[in-house]
Amino acid sequence: MIEIYPKIVDIKSICPKCLNRGNFESEVYFQGINVLGKNVCNSCGTEYISTIPTGHSTFFPVSFTLDKRHQRFDKELGSWMALPLISSVCDGLSSEGDFKRYNQGVEKELILINCLDDCFGHVFTKVWNVYLELQNRQNKTIAVLIPAQCRWLLPSTGIEIWSVNLALGQIKQGIKGLDEWIRNQFQRFNKVLLHPTYIHLNHQSLDFKQILGVAPFDLNQFTNLSPQITFVWREDRFWLSSRFLYFLNKVSIKYKLETLFSPFFIWRQEQLIKRVVKLIKRNLPSSSFTITGKGKLGNFPSIIKDERHEFIDLKVEHKWNQIFSNSHVIIGVHGSHMLIPSTLAAGFIEILPRYKIDHLTEDIAQSHNSRLSHFLGRFVDEYAGAGLISRHVVSLVKKFDFVKRNMESEAV
Repeated sequence: MIEIYPKIVDIKSICPKCLNRGNFESEVYFQGINVLGKNVCNSCGTEYISTIPTGHSTFFPVSFTLDKRHQRFDKELGSWMALPLISSVCDGLSSEGDFKRYNQGVEKELILINCLDDCFGHVFTKVWNVYLELQNRQNKTIAVLIPAQCRWLLPSTGIEIWSVNLALGQIKQGIKGLDEWIRNQFQRFNKVLLHPTYIHLNHQSLDFKQILGVAPFDLNQFTNLSPQITFVWREDRFWLSSRFLYFLNKVSIKYKLETLFSPFFIWRQEQLIKRVVKLIKRNLPSSSFTITGKGKLGNFPSIIKDERHEFIDLKVEHKWNQIFSNSHVIIGVHGSHMLIPSTLAAGFIEILPRYKIDHLTEDIAQSHNSRLSHFLGRFVDEYAGAGLISRHVVSLVKKFDFVKRNMESEAV
């Protein structure tokens, strides 16, 4: 924990000009996703901004001057976070926020957990900190900064919820008025501690029924139920199963021709899903199929129950969660949209683009704690075809009982 009110205690940063390292924070500033320090270097006198180590900035620290002349960050691994942050602060980019507080704690020492992010998957994994902190809290109020559309992930009581009513994409630019609103909240407390908000927590100790409102698939019922296969659809990241088509997709993105080519890529993805269903149905005649996700393009036969929506609200989220928790297998392309499905379904098959190999575990939260996790969790290459994916599904369903009984058998 980092004490940030009424005083700042022991936060180190690096001057982007002379690289001097020390405790120079003179003021904390809440930009949105990031909590920043406004600093003056005691070596060269440079005024600069730096990230306070919470969330992703723990691994990818950033410091910079307001004129952008001096910048320090990991250009190979951290540009995705640093460049939007620098533009937000230096170019005055921000969106007007609407803030609401739900509940009010009674303890005078506050733990603040910042779950703001422009990516739903990041918000979801940051929220895990809240539930783990609730298990350990002692005589402290917990407040959680969170996008309004993700408030359903939090318990309705026991914590203060500081809600920001902005679309996730707008949060990336920074939030106008947030810093002042938060400082007004601080006045109710004697001390405020900023939580590190870890982003790669071990989730095995979490109760996802408490978080998501529905229990994960009961593996004891796996063989008692007809196989339910669920596809998670995307219209901005495709399964194409073709080197040439993936190359064409990259070209269309580079030259801003997505609107010209995406209808074809969507059609291609639709045909691959139909082919998978046909192949699975041959080997698992009693299986049923559902497709979820954002968007409505494409035309699927009645054998595939279409539960996609163009606009996602709380009702849709709960409906999808119920579908995932009843699914033997979910299938989808790598992305944050796979986090909740992989948490709730019995098994998953993830189509992993090669440029995402380093991020293999970031969108998976399967809670099985035995070797079954390896059997029920499958990753396939982006060039995998319908035949390979259907073979994985059939093997997973047909061999589950045999594998489970062998794992549970006692040595004689």
